[in-house]
Amino acid sequence: MTPDRTDDGPQVAVAERPRPFDLALFAVTAVVLAATPWMLVDAGTETARYRDHQTGRDLEGPAWMGVLVFVLPLLAWAGMKAYHLIARPAAAVLDRRGARLYPEAVGGLYMRSGTPRVDLPWDEIDRMVVWRLRKRWLGCIPGWESRVGVQKTDEWHEVSQREPTPKQRSSPASRRDGTPVRLGSMLKSRSVRLSPRAARRLASAAERFAPRVQVADERVPGESRTIEPKRPA
Repeated sequence: MTPDRTDDGPQVAVAERPRPFDLALFAVTAVVLAATPWMLVDAGTETARYRDHQTGRDLEGPAWMGVLVFVLPLLAWAGMKAYHLIARPAAAVLDRRGARLYPEAVGGLYMRSGTPRVDLPWDEIDRMVVWRLRKRWLGCIPGWESRVGVQKTDEWHEVSQREPTPKQRSSPASRRDGTPVRLGSMLKSRSVRLSPRAARRLASAAERFAPRVQVADERVPGESRTIEPKRPA
């Protein structure tokens, strides 16, 4: 949390933390960076043949260029991720006026848009929900993406249904857009990608500015759990 002050008084900004995949990426990048001088020396000044896929011609070039073609994109990608992690752009900002959630500007780079996806006063917020969006990586690998969203006080579960049935509450099924059927149909449009580790910080901020607003963990079907605020040590 990063306390600040605005025209609305004190505020709490919650930023994303490194994801496990990216920690592995940083470790691999560090190893590659350390090994690059040796790879360049090993490549030497010899020439190598390669095919230009645009023209279909066989060309020749220094062997060390093949090392840089692999290393430079990896360094650039990891560097951009690290830069935005250090900058800590806010994914959620809570103050006495309400809650604002900011979507990723570029997926995977920890950049956040300057325009909030959600900007609601507390009296329109029923609860904040930690949930998992069903996705397919690369179009075929099933997986999950952790998100935090807002359910409004006047929100309906479906067009003609105010609350989910007991069967729906415990169902592991998902809608076509990836949202669980046990949660509101509009939740995806009011959610942003954010690690579950941020949930206790959100709960602490909600308790400070709107004690009636619950922060719930809805990642497991049929196991809705209230997230307790993070207490100071």
